Amino acid sequence: MLSVRSLVGVVITVLATVLLVKLGVWQLERAEFKRDWMAQLEARGEQPLAWPLGTVELAGYRLSVSGHWLPERALLLDNQTLDGQVGYRWLVPIEIEPAQPWLLVDLGFVPAPVRRNELPALPELPPFSHVSGRLYQPGVNRLAAQLLPESGAVTRIQALEWPALSTLWQHEVVPALLWLKQPSELGFARPWRPINLAPEKHQAYALQWFSLAVACVLISLTLAWRGRLHRRDQADNLG
Repeated sequence: MLSVRSLVGVVITVLATVLLVKLGVWQLERAEFKRDWMAQLEARGEQPLAWPLGTVELAGYRLSVSGHWLPERALLLDNQTLDGQVGYRWLVPIEIEPAQPWLLVDLGFVPAPVRRNELPALPELPPFSHVSGRLYQPGVNRLAAQLLPESGAVTRIQALEWPALSTLWQHEVVPALLWLKQPSELGFARPWRPINLAPEKHQAYALQWFSLAVACVLISLTLAWRGRLHRRDQADNLG
């Protein structure tokens, strides 16, 4: 018969195993979702949209527009990395027509200075450009999902919160970024990364969770077997 301590241990083991298995299944579901999403983005990459944009899903589609840059509204999106470097994404709105929403253009990754109170030096932009690229929406960090603008020579923000950005500028903004492909000489390095974690990463995480679940069961069985042997030895000694 199991002691109270052993029974509690069994319950904890079962709950931990169920949780670990659920986490593994969730990661597999995320991997499948990412595969489907990547396939959609690939298909949309062959389909250009016309300006002004409608209310359809925007991510992945190609877009070419001409407009005036608004460098005084430039943003630095904080907590970005590229090839092991920490920095910002340089985002600048472009005005296509005065009465229409502004379009935020991603001009690439800018390495951050050593000191937090310093901002990177940014090149000047021409007054007017014809730009083309693909639309996307960066993933949101749930721990830092608010705009939190820090005013300065360039406004530093913690996340792209579209309603808050429209309120800050008192002007409507398209709720997507234009990843700039052309003209290539504008801005900095800008790799196309519409998805933060590849499906293979989620599969690797799932394998880790399932491995922990198996380890949990094996440890529990080992401890139970040792406990059974210990009780048998005690019974033999009493006999």
